[in-house]
Amino acid sequence: KWLNETYKAEIKEWYYDNRPYDLKTNDFGSIYYILFDDLLIEFNIYSSRVKFLFKKTDTLKVETLIKGIKKFRERRQKKNEISLIVTSSHGIDTKSMKILKPKLNLDDNYNDDFKEIHQAILKRLSRKNDKGLVLLHGKPGTGKTSYIRYLISSIKKNVIFLPPNMAGAITNPDLISILIDNPDSIFVIEDAENIVVDREKDGQSPVSALLNISDGLLSDCLNIQIICSFNTDISKVDSALLRKGRLIAKYEFKELEVHKANILSKKLGFDYNFISAMTLAAIYNQGERDFQQIKMHNPVGFKM
Repeated sequence: KWLNETYKAEIKEWYYDNRPYDLKTNDFGSIYYILFDDLLIEFNIYSSRVKFLFKKTDTLKVETLIKGIKKFRERRQKKNEISLIVTSSHGIDTKSMKILKPKLNLDDNYNDDFKEIHQAILKRLSRKNDKGLVLLHGKPGTGKTSYIRYLISSIKKNVIFLPPNMAGAITNPDLISILIDNPDSIFVIEDAENIVVDREKDGQSPVSALLNISDGLLSDCLNIQIICSFNTDISKVDSALLRKGRLIAKYEFKELEVHKANILSKKLGFDYNFISAMTLAAIYNQGERDFQQIKMHNPVGFKM
């Protein structure tokens, strides 16, 4: 709308991609404009990117147009959403996804030693133009994912999320382009076992790519902070990731201690008294069938 009103006289033609990427809203994937001598502008609705192609058009005109579009982008209010890395017809791209901040009481759901670590993580991730790495590990069901959701909802930064099935994208050159377009962001890698594993144990490990993003020459340009969560033991993690100056914090999520587990259980309305430390998954899912089996085998995941 802004472009149509401001550059109405200069727009020679416009086209749209007739393949809707969202069947629910029927939004088009891209809209193309031709302006001035030969300027082609692509608005990619799918990835929220704008591409400029030209040869004869005056560079000053293009730069003025870019500044106008950037100002429009800056006026947009930050929403509770993440940029999910996905595979598209153009390679890898991002798609905005809404995320709700969980009603999570850290004192109730995590052991007492976690409070200090959380404050350190929150302080560093809130810094502008910073870099570094956060490693969160522990058994399934101990609250890693819920904490990450809580954490990124508390920080006013863009969050880029790499899902487990896209782990191989860490070495994809297109990823660097995405990070360049999103400086001073937080890059979350969930279930990162295949990324952080020691290079001596796996010759194909993309640790080098992670190091370049977090603390290499590239990091000085990107200012990207990385959060990795995984279930594997910290001893299997490449030692280069644990060096001082690179590592913001690391924490092992363990079963909730007995007295805290029982307090949380009562707050949730359950009468069961535990006699040993329990995962949050077991505590929250007591009302489900086969709880005794859940109690013994520490299942994956939990609901908040």
